Amino acid sequence: MATMEQIRADLEAKVPAPIEHLGFFMTKGSFSKGPAGATSDLGKMVGGFLRKKKGGDLTGATTGKSVMGLDNHQTALVLAGGTLYAIDSTTSMGGEMTIGEVLGSWPVDELVVDGSRKNKGKAGGYETVQINLDITHPPTGGGGEMEAMTYEGLGDPTLEFYEVITALG
Repeated sequence: MATMEQIRADLEAKVPAPIEHLGFFMTKGSFSKGPAGATSDLGKMVGGFLRKKKGGDLTGATTGKSVMGLDNHQTALVLAGGTLYAIDSTTSMGGEMTIGEVLGSWPVDELVVDGSRKNKGKAGGYETVQINLDITHPPTGGGGEMEAMTYEGLGDPTLEFYEVITALG
């Protein structure tokens, strides 16, 4: 399994400036796997289409996998050199992460960012936090809605990224 240092190095190779902050997010709705109460394949399919649409330009989720609630894509959101990069990544069942292609990039000073966070209780002595981001690039209409689950106090770069990007407004 790759270390965070190796993952960061793989991401560095995709952007033209040193990484300032990074975080890993999934398309909003990924943690519910479908519309409320949906357990059928059709319900999962509808949920997958809705997640893909919400993720917009920020997601690398493949339509085929996401429609059945099985998508293993995450988006690495990377701040580097005054630009936000969305980079596709996948995680295997064994926990091995593969860094994919750059999905898009936007000047940070042109972004509108809205975020929310909810404490979800404790796990292993740490506070579990669900964070949500709605990122829009008004000049192009690009962006999307993303979410992640993380832990307070573990030094997770995703939580630090969230705090930095939402401070930009």
